[in-house]
Amino acid sequence: MSNYDVIVIGGGVSGLVFAEHASAQGRRVLVLEKAGRVGGCLDSWEAAPGFFVEMAAHTAYNSYGDLLRILEQRGRLDELLRREKLGYHFLKQGGLQSPMARLSFPQLLLRLPFGLFKDKTGASLRDYYGALLGPANYARVLGPAFAAVLSQPCDDFPAQWLFRRKPRLKAAPRKYSWASGLQGLLAAVVQDASFEVRAATEARAITRSGEDYAVDLGGEILTCGCLAMATPPDAAAALLAGVHAGTARILEQFPMADIESVAVTLARDKTRLPPLAGLIGVDDAFYSVVSRDPVPHETLRAFTFHFRPGRYSTDAKLRRMAEVLGCAPGDFAARHERISRLPSLDTRHPALAAKLDAECAGRNLALIGNYFQGMSIGDCAERAVEEAQRLFSQGVHA
Repeated sequence: MSNYDVIVIGGGVSGLVFAEHASAQGRRVLVLEKAGRVGGCLDSWEAAPGFFVEMAAHTAYNSYGDLLRILEQRGRLDELLRREKLGYHFLKQGGLQSPMARLSFPQLLLRLPFGLFKDKTGASLRDYYGALLGPANYARVLGPAFAAVLSQPCDDFPAQWLFRRKPRLKAAPRKYSWASGLQGLLAAVVQDASFEVRAATEARAITRSGEDYAVDLGGEILTCGCLAMATPPDAAAALLAGVHAGTARILEQFPMADIESVAVTLARDKTRLPPLAGLIGVDDAFYSVVSRDPVPHETLRAFTFHFRPGRYSTDAKLRRMAEVLGCAPGDFAARHERISRLPSLDTRHPALAAKLDAECAGRNLALIGNYFQGMSIGDCAERAVEEAQRLFSQGVHA
């Protein structure tokens, strides 16, 4: 039996940022990751030597200060790759259409002056932005755009949790990537870290061992004084059911959505599309298409299609992808698939998140992830820092 001060279950952004802050407080920290790699929702496919394609999260911003400051401490901010400024477009018959071209400006002018000071608290995206810009503009532009951002139906998503303002780290580019993709950025966080990571290691069960938590790895038991759950909420619920049943029941109220992603590469001359950041789907097979064009390559282009789940065979997906790209399926040089799972949040969930905070108050337990205060990389990092501060700087384990 091995004893740690802190065990973090989950090696994505949330878990690694939490581990960094816990170890900075002098704690002996172990991160357990079920997959064979760290990264979580940062998954970069090396489609060709040195050519990385994002399968899940695609873009990082200099407002993600809680993550960037770790790179700054490692002396690696100068390794960030600046992304070229390109736009998103809608597909229409015969070509592309800009978001501005889809807006009704008379409706916008009638609505905008009265919606500027509307409170987001308790409102859904449809309610808030429909009132701000008009219901037709929401249906034609913002609704599909938000669904493209979140890769799921999002009309009921809490408006207060999208586009939360954060301070920008001006030493970093406004938008950036990493030479080996965003997953490589997290690998840089782990490199030279003062915490330990064990990949391909699944936590099977959690029990109590006196005041400590005991984590069963299926034959090996680890104990810790503080436990951080950096997993999807349903996984956290299953693991915590035996030790914190009330907390688990709240976590069970956070449903999950699947996203089926397919990425392809092809020679630059095989597609008719101009350079772009991506495409927004409207009543289409996909929520979005995200291009690698902002990090250009001399001979290759790559596109990741995020499909609506459970509707299309692989062949049907490839046919639709070829139609959009203006090529034949045989022109694809390489292909990769991924199924992602994200929380499917609505206006009930800010109150449920507050209940989880109340459950954890005074406990040596941290709940972190993309179901608190937003789903972006920056939201996850911010939550991880807040929980580390609660436990180690001013709270239970100060």
